[in-house]
Amino acid sequence: MRWLVISIHVLALLCAVSIPVAIFNGTLFSWHPTLMALAFLGFMAEGVVTSILFRSKDGQDRVRAIQRHLVWQALGFLCLLGGFYAIYQNKVVAGKEHFKSVHAKFGLATFILGIMAPLGGLMSFRRLGLLQKFPDKFQPRIKWAHRNVGLLTWLLALVTIQLALTHHAVWKGWLTRVWQLGLACLGAAVLALTWLQPRARPVPASADFELVMEPTRKHTPDLPRAQAV
Repeated sequence: MRWLVISIHVLALLCAVSIPVAIFNGTLFSWHPTLMALAFLGFMAEGVVTSILFRSKDGQDRVRAIQRHLVWQALGFLCLLGGFYAIYQNKVVAGKEHFKSVHAKFGLATFILGIMAPLGGLMSFRRLGLLQKFPDKFQPRIKWAHRNVGLLTWLLALVTIQLALTHHAVWKGWLTRVWQLGLACLGAAVLALTWLQPRARPVPASADFELVMEPTRKHTPDLPRAQAV
Protein backbone atom coordinates (compact mmCIF):
# COMPACT_ATOMS: atom_id res chain seq x y z
CA MET A 1 0.00 0.00 0.00
CA ARG A 2 2.81 2.38 0.88
CA TRP A 3 4.42 2.12 -2.55
CA LEU A 4 1.08 2.95 -4.17
CA VAL A 5 0.68 6.11 -2.09
CA ILE A 6 4.26 7.18 -2.85
CA SER A 7 3.67 6.58 -6.57
CA ILE A 8 0.60 8.82 -6.49
CA HIS A 9 2.51 11.60 -4.72
CA VAL A 10 5.39 11.41 -7.23
CA LEU A 11 3.17 11.30 -10.32
CA ALA A 12 0.98 14.16 -9.11
CA LEU A 13 4.00 16.31 -8.23
CA LEU A 14 5.77 15.70 -11.56
CA CYS A 15 2.65 16.51 -13.61
CA ALA A 16 1.63 19.50 -11.47
CA VAL A 17 5.08 21.06 -11.80
CA SER A 18 6.16 20.10 -15.32
CA ILE A 19 3.00 21.27 -17.11
CA PRO A 20 3.15 24.87 -15.80
CA VAL A 21 6.92 25.02 -16.33
CA ALA A 22 6.59 23.90 -19.96
CA ILE A 23 3.48 25.90 -20.88
CA PHE A 24 3.46 29.13 -18.89
CA ASN A 25 4.73 32.11 -20.91
CA GLY A 26 3.14 35.06 -19.12
CA THR A 27 0.10 35.36 -21.37
CA LEU A 28 -3.44 35.39 -20.04
CA PHE A 29 -4.16 32.06 -21.71
CA SER A 30 -1.16 30.32 -20.15
CA TRP A 31 -2.54 31.06 -16.69
CA HIS A 32 -5.41 28.67 -17.45
CA PRO A 33 -3.44 25.40 -17.86
CA THR A 34 -0.99 26.51 -15.19
CA LEU A 35 -3.60 27.09 -12.50
CA MET A 36 -5.70 24.07 -13.50
CA ALA A 37 -2.66 21.80 -13.30
CA LEU A 38 -1.83 23.15 -9.87
CA ALA A 39 -5.48 22.81 -8.80
CA PHE A 40 -6.24 19.25 -9.88
CA LEU A 41 -2.84 17.59 -10.26
CA GLY A 42 -1.29 19.30 -7.28
CA PHE A 43 -3.47 20.45 -4.42
CA MET A 44 -6.64 18.48 -5.09
CA ALA A 45 -4.75 15.29 -5.88
CA GLU A 46 -3.22 15.51 -2.41
CA GLY A 47 -6.62 16.31 -0.95
CA VAL A 48 -8.20 13.26 -2.58
CA VAL A 49 -5.43 10.96 -1.32
CA THR A 50 -5.75 12.40 2.17
CA SER A 51 -9.50 11.80 2.16
CA ILE A 52 -8.99 8.18 1.14
CA LEU A 53 -6.33 7.53 3.75
CA PHE A 54 -8.23 8.93 6.72
CA ARG A 55 -10.99 6.33 6.28
CA SER A 56 -9.26 3.98 8.70
CA LYS A 57 -8.22 6.67 11.18
CA ASP A 58 -9.96 7.86 14.27
CA GLY A 59 -9.38 10.24 17.15
CA GLN A 60 -6.82 13.02 16.75
CA ASP A 61 -5.24 11.35 13.70
CA ARG A 62 -8.54 11.58 11.86
CA VAL A 63 -9.10 15.18 12.91
CA ARG A 64 -5.64 16.24 11.67
CA ALA A 65 -6.11 14.35 8.39
CA ILE A 66 -9.46 16.07 7.79
CA GLN A 67 -7.86 19.43 8.48
CA ARG A 68 -5.10 18.69 5.95
CA HIS A 69 -7.75 17.67 3.44
CA LEU A 70 -9.52 20.98 4.02
CA VAL A 71 -6.33 22.98 3.42
CA TRP A 72 -5.41 21.08 0.22
CA GLN A 73 -8.90 21.46 -1.21
CA ALA A 74 -9.12 25.15 -0.32
CA LEU A 75 -5.86 25.87 -2.15
CA GLY A 76 -7.03 23.83 -5.12
CA PHE A 77 -10.35 25.65 -5.17
CA LEU A 78 -8.62 29.03 -5.36
CA CYS A 79 -6.53 27.81 -8.30
CA LEU A 80 -9.68 26.46 -9.94
CA LEU A 81 -11.36 29.86 -9.73
CA GLY A 82 -8.27 31.59 -11.09
CA GLY A 83 -7.90 29.12 -13.97
CA PHE A 84 -11.55 29.45 -14.93
CA TYR A 85 -11.38 33.24 -14.85
CA ALA A 86 -8.23 33.23 -17.02
CA ILE A 87 -9.76 31.20 -19.85
CA TYR A 88 -13.12 32.98 -19.64
CA GLN A 89 -11.47 36.40 -19.83
CA ASN A 90 -9.16 35.20 -22.61
CA LYS A 91 -12.21 34.25 -24.69
CA VAL A 92 -13.74 37.66 -24.03
CA VAL A 93 -10.58 39.48 -25.12
CA ALA A 94 -10.30 37.32 -28.25
CA GLY A 95 -13.98 37.78 -29.08
CA LYS A 96 -14.62 34.01 -29.16
CA GLU A 97 -17.66 32.08 -28.00
CA HIS A 98 -17.55 30.12 -24.77
CA PHE A 99 -17.94 26.37 -24.20
CA LYS A 100 -17.93 25.27 -27.83
CA SER A 101 -15.25 22.58 -27.91
CA VAL A 102 -15.47 19.15 -26.28
CA HIS A 103 -12.75 20.19 -23.84
CA ALA A 104 -14.68 23.34 -22.94
CA LYS A 105 -17.89 21.38 -22.28
CA PHE A 106 -16.05 18.88 -20.08
CA GLY A 107 -14.33 21.80 -18.41
CA LEU A 108 -17.63 23.48 -17.60
CA ALA A 109 -18.98 20.25 -16.09
CA THR A 110 -15.80 19.90 -14.05
CA PHE A 111 -16.07 23.49 -12.84
CA ILE A 112 -19.69 23.04 -11.74
CA LEU A 113 -18.85 19.86 -9.85
CA GLY A 114 -15.78 21.64 -8.49
CA ILE A 115 -18.14 24.15 -6.89
CA MET A 116 -20.54 21.51 -5.58
CA ALA A 117 -17.89 19.32 -3.96
CA PRO A 118 -16.51 21.94 -1.54
CA LEU A 119 -20.05 23.06 -0.71
CA GLY A 120 -20.71 19.49 0.35
CA GLY A 121 -17.50 19.59 2.36
CA LEU A 122 -18.60 22.74 4.17
CA MET A 123 -21.94 21.13 4.89
CA SER A 124 -20.07 18.20 6.43
CA PHE A 125 -17.97 20.54 8.56
CA ARG A 126 -19.68 20.11 11.89
CA ARG A 127 -18.28 23.27 13.45
CA LEU A 128 -20.36 25.34 11.03
CA GLY A 129 -23.49 23.68 12.38
CA LEU A 130 -24.96 22.90 8.95
CA LEU A 131 -24.83 19.12 9.13
CA GLN A 132 -26.72 19.07 12.42
CA LYS A 133 -29.69 20.77 10.76
CA PHE A 134 -30.40 17.53 8.91
CA PRO A 135 -31.93 14.43 10.54
CA ASP A 136 -29.35 11.99 11.88
CA LYS A 137 -30.18 9.34 9.28
CA PHE A 138 -29.29 11.74 6.44
CA GLN A 139 -25.94 12.89 7.83
CA PRO A 140 -23.93 9.80 6.72
CA ARG A 141 -25.53 10.06 3.28
CA ILE A 142 -24.46 13.69 2.95
CA LYS A 143 -20.88 12.73 3.78
CA TRP A 144 -21.06 9.79 1.35
CA ALA A 145 -22.30 12.12 -1.40
CA HIS A 146 -19.50 14.61 -0.68
CA ARG A 147 -16.82 11.92 -0.90
CA ASN A 148 -18.12 10.50 -4.16
CA VAL A 149 -18.82 13.84 -5.84
CA GLY A 150 -15.31 14.93 -4.91
CA LEU A 151 -13.72 11.83 -6.42
CA LEU A 152 -15.91 12.09 -9.53
CA THR A 153 -14.91 15.75 -9.96
CA TRP A 154 -11.22 14.91 -9.78
CA LEU A 155 -11.51 12.00 -12.25
CA LEU A 156 -13.51 14.16 -14.64
CA ALA A 157 -10.79 16.79 -14.37
CA LEU A 158 -8.24 14.21 -15.54
CA VAL A 159 -10.35 13.52 -18.62
CA THR A 160 -10.71 17.24 -19.26
CA ILE A 161 -6.96 17.75 -19.02
CA GLN A 162 -6.36 14.83 -21.38
CA LEU A 163 -8.62 16.52 -23.93
CA ALA A 164 -6.73 19.79 -23.52
CA LEU A 165 -3.25 18.34 -23.97
CA THR A 166 -3.82 17.65 -27.66
CA HIS A 167 -4.67 21.30 -28.39
CA HIS A 168 -2.10 23.06 -30.54
CA ALA A 169 -1.67 25.81 -27.94
CA VAL A 170 -0.31 23.38 -25.37
CA TRP A 171 1.06 20.58 -27.56
CA LYS A 172 4.67 19.76 -26.67
CA GLY A 173 5.31 16.68 -28.80
CA TRP A 174 6.74 13.68 -26.95
CA LEU A 175 6.39 15.51 -23.63
CA THR A 176 2.62 15.67 -24.14
CA ARG A 177 2.56 11.90 -24.62
CA VAL A 178 4.44 11.50 -21.35
CA TRP A 179 1.88 13.74 -19.60
CA GLN A 180 -0.98 11.71 -21.04
CA LEU A 181 0.56 8.47 -19.84
CA GLY A 182 1.29 10.01 -16.44
CA LEU A 183 -2.30 11.20 -16.02
CA ALA A 184 -3.66 7.78 -16.97
CA CYS A 185 -1.38 6.09 -14.43
CA LEU A 186 -2.29 8.68 -11.79
CA GLY A 187 -6.01 8.08 -12.23
CA ALA A 188 -5.58 4.31 -12.16
CA ALA A 189 -3.44 4.51 -9.03
CA VAL A 190 -5.99 6.64 -7.15
CA LEU A 191 -8.80 4.25 -8.12
CA ALA A 192 -6.68 1.32 -6.93
CA LEU A 193 -6.03 3.10 -3.63
CA THR A 194 -9.76 3.78 -3.26
CA TRP A 195 -10.47 0.09 -3.73
CA LEU A 196 -7.66 -1.22 -1.51
CA GLN A 197 -7.85 1.21 1.40
CA PRO A 198 -9.68 -0.34 4.37
CA ARG A 199 -12.97 1.25 5.28
CA ALA A 200 -13.25 3.13 8.51
CA ARG A 201 -14.63 1.53 11.60
CA PRO A 202 -18.03 2.93 12.56
CA VAL A 203 -17.56 6.23 14.36
CA PRO A 204 -20.10 8.65 15.78
CA ALA A 205 -21.16 11.42 13.40
CA SER A 206 -19.86 13.91 15.95
CA ALA A 207 -16.31 12.55 15.67
CA ASP A 208 -15.43 14.47 12.52
CA PHE A 209 -13.88 17.90 12.94
CA GLU A 210 -14.18 17.75 16.71
CA LEU A 211 -11.22 17.57 19.03
CA VAL A 212 -10.99 14.30 20.87
CA MET A 213 -10.21 14.96 24.49
CA GLU A 214 -8.39 12.60 26.79
CA PRO A 215 -10.80 10.88 29.14
CA THR A 216 -10.78 12.45 32.56
CA ARG A 217 -10.44 10.33 35.63
CA LYS A 218 -13.68 10.17 37.50
CA HIS A 219 -13.30 11.74 40.93
CA THR A 220 -14.45 9.60 43.80
CA PRO A 221 -14.80 11.56 47.03
CA ASP A 222 -12.96 10.18 50.00
CA LEU A 223 -15.16 8.28 52.36
CA PRO A 224 -15.25 9.64 55.91
CA ARG A 225 -12.90 7.88 58.23
CA ALA A 226 -14.42 5.83 61.00
CA GLN A 227 -14.28 7.70 64.27
CA ALA A 228 -12.27 6.14 67.06
CA VAL A 229 -14.36 4.57 69.82
